[in-house]
Amino acid sequence: MITIISATNRPNSNTEAFAKYYYQELKKKAKTEVKYLSLSELNETAIVTGMYQADTQQDKIRQLQDEYISPADRLVIISPEYNGSFPGILKYFIDAVSIRNYKGTLSGKKALLAGVATGRAGNLRGMGHLTQILMHVGMEVHPAQIPFSSVGSFIEKGKLTDKGIRKTVRDHIAGWI
Repeated sequence: MITIISATNRPNSNTEAFAKYYYQELKKKAKTEVKYLSLSELNETAIVTGMYQADTQQDKIRQLQDEYISPADRLVIISPEYNGSFPGILKYFIDAVSIRNYKGTLSGKKALLAGVATGRAGNLRGMGHLTQILMHVGMEVHPAQIPFSSVGSFIEKGKLTDKGIRKTVRDHIAGWI
């Protein structure tokens, strides 16, 4: 199974437009089940100290881990640039799902990364930070990481419309699958 993660809890974001396009394309090309997870689902989940104990972890974290992360053998993470890195909600999520069944949740899985930014660097630095964390927890990160820059001009009404960018996404997926 492949899970695509829109790595922000900001609703109707540019990241979500890219993540949904990756999802649509992967559903066409992958020979396995493909699921979509938006971290906006965590908007109602409080960051609490109980997350660091398997027996006191919030039900929402358990449900997302059991449905989207544990059964997946591959993750596609589309991450915006927040303050020169990736969003804190993504780090929170990685930490939270690493508590219960640490080795079985992320270790040994493969990841494909894409960065999204309204600026010029396409979240290159954030993808570097994220790569280090994912490798630390035992994941294999695909070396072709795509930074999408100035993304506001590629999206209309929440959809990725630029033909060149859509081709880049398709090529990114094809090189990974």
